[in-house]
Amino acid sequence: MVEAALPRSLPGAQDSRGAERYPVRVIYDREAMISLRVGGTLTALPVHPGDRVAAGAVLAEIDPTLQVSSEQRAAADVAQLERAVRRNATLLPAGAISEAQQQDLQSALAAAQAVLRAARYDRASTVARAPFRGLILARMHEAGETVAPGEPVLRMADVNSPLIARAAVTPARAAGIAPGRPVLLTLAGMGEISGKVLRKGSAVDPVTGTLDVDIGLPASPGVASGLTGSVSLTSSSAQASGRLYIPAEALLDANGRNGHVLVVDPARGIARLHAITLHGFIGDMLEVEGLPASARVITAGAGFVRDGQKVRVDAR
Repeated sequence: MVEAALPRSLPGAQDSRGAERYPVRVIYDREAMISLRVGGTLTALPVHPGDRVAAGAVLAEIDPTLQVSSEQRAAADVAQLERAVRRNATLLPAGAISEAQQQDLQSALAAAQAVLRAARYDRASTVARAPFRGLILARMHEAGETVAPGEPVLRMADVNSPLIARAAVTPARAAGIAPGRPVLLTLAGMGEISGKVLRKGSAVDPVTGTLDVDIGLPASPGVASGLTGSVSLTSSSAQASGRLYIPAEALLDANGRNGHVLVVDPARGIARLHAITLHGFIGDMLEVEGLPASARVITAGAGFVRDGQKVRVDAR
């Protein structure tokens, strides 16, 4: 008694077309994390998720006391050196000071002016402004909290960028999905719509072990940021090459990319050794080439069966 299985087009949850389905979320193609270049205590955070803001609008402010003090000290140093340079300019022709002394004073003034410019830049950096016209998506902090330099305080989207659907896909599946491929999505309340693969992420998420696949959506008044749904994905490379998936325990032997399985001859009720090409594992499934889709591959009990032996398949 042996158990057998039909090869599968794709591993995992499949739809009626034999394709895997992955959850998607509609987002704007261009999003930005808003942070402040200098750290400090947040004194203002006037926007909330869902707010639409104009380019240049104030999004966050921190207490500028330290930066204002630094700017004032730097400005006082510059003013003092400027007065000294002007005074020395009248003394130099009379020989009261040397040319070298005046040059040293001018160098000190240039350095003080650079410090003042940096202090003014730090002062301006206590305010975060919208880099584009957009939509506030999330707040990471509240007024009164202390933030470090560069720590995100808001996330916003550029409303002028297109909407896309983002799916988290296994690396094995993503490898067979080429940019430009048409795909079919199902979005909540909208039914099925067509889309096109724009790009794939370059790094695997260390927590989920998946890659992001971004899908372009058609312009439609019903599509909005935040919608959820699913996308039907098939591996074009696997379909084009006739690759299928079988349970890993069906493999009898392997030498590099070559291997063998036992398939059931339905007309004679015997096991036949069948050569296959191996393309790697996806979970507990083995991607192979060289099997007809209608073949019944012996899984449980394959190690005890010889080529040409009569078999009876457990139909449970």
